[in-house]
Amino acid sequence: MKKITLLLFTCIFFQFGFAQLSEDFESSATIPAGWTSFIGTNGLGTVQNWQVNDGATNNVAFVTWEAVTGGNSEDWLVTPQFTVDATNFILSFDQSDSFATDYGSTYTIRVSTNTQTTHADFVIVDTQTEADVWSGGPLAQHTVDLSAYIGQPIYVAFVLEQNDGDRWIIDNVEMIANATAPDPATTPTPADMATGVVIDPADDNMDGMPDNSVSFAWQAATTGDPATAYDVYLGDSPTTLNLLGTLGATSVDITGMQYSTQYYWQIVAKNVGGDAMNSPIWSFTTEADPLSVEEVDTSNFILYPNPTTGIVQFQSTQPINKLKVINFFGQEVLRVDEEVLTNKQIDLSTLRAGTYIMIVTIGDNTSSYKVVKQ
Repeated sequence: MKKITLLLFTCIFFQFGFAQLSEDFESSATIPAGWTSFIGTNGLGTVQNWQVNDGATNNVAFVTWEAVTGGNSEDWLVTPQFTVDATNFILSFDQSDSFATDYGSTYTIRVSTNTQTTHADFVIVDTQTEADVWSGGPLAQHTVDLSAYIGQPIYVAFVLEQNDGDRWIIDNVEMIANATAPDPATTPTPADMATGVVIDPADDNMDGMPDNSVSFAWQAATTGDPATAYDVYLGDSPTTLNLLGTLGATSVDITGMQYSTQYYWQIVAKNVGGDAMNSPIWSFTTEADPLSVEEVDTSNFILYPNPTTGIVQFQSTQPINKLKVINFFGQEVLRVDEEVLTNKQIDLSTLRAGTYIMIVTIGDNTSSYKVVKQ
């Protein structure tokens, strides 16, 4: 998963408030009356267009990928015109794509205050990637704040931009007026008061250092009006929480986490009606460092020189059963054969400069030692 990468949960939500436009695509096996579908200004992507599946129940609107030459195809699905005549106005719809693999599609919501079919009249108000849209099963809810258009008649466009990308599936399009603040988020991951929470050291940002990330997730409340965003707070006590940022979905990987540390965190759901009240503060404790280095017992094992530019020699008062050298990702970086154990020296000259871990097994005991390669 990408860092600060967003995952959507597959909950079904019940909406409240008056909806000016409601479309579940059940009344027809074609694009509903008043809606329209067309392609982008470059004319690419004429084979696959928005359509409604023709099942007896649970119809959805969808558009499928296609490979084109000379750019990306755009497939537009546009609502009938309606007037945003109430405050705290939210667009809500259920969505997914078909594959977890990221094929580079972009999903946008656009608004026009002028015409229904002129591309240039539309302004992008919401952008998602495939990582945002993929729900892994049943469709997941997505919301967009439209309160900036109070008092104006508008059209809303769903636009898939891709080249041999993914499918976009939408259903249950609702316009929710007079939205009130959402209820608090629920079901935290890590679970409240969890211990031994795993830290992922993978270097996804390619800076040569472990990211040390923890995956956070939560679920939106199934009561009240929907949240359109979430403030994420983290700290070392309930009274020292810091705002890390605001997200549009229900999952994030946070980097720079420490081993054997207790953290406190809070998710504050929000929409145009305000912030959720009484959002709980959760806590968890991370795992111990799996590569922690034990104190060197110089009576049993010593190594030198350390730091080294190449050869490291070692001595042991007892036979060494096994020895390996790993990096901070836990990957074995050198092949250690019987000759190494016999000669009691290992050549690190082929390794990049940095810190490594030598894991030594003597009898029933295994110890770890940091080795610095210059």
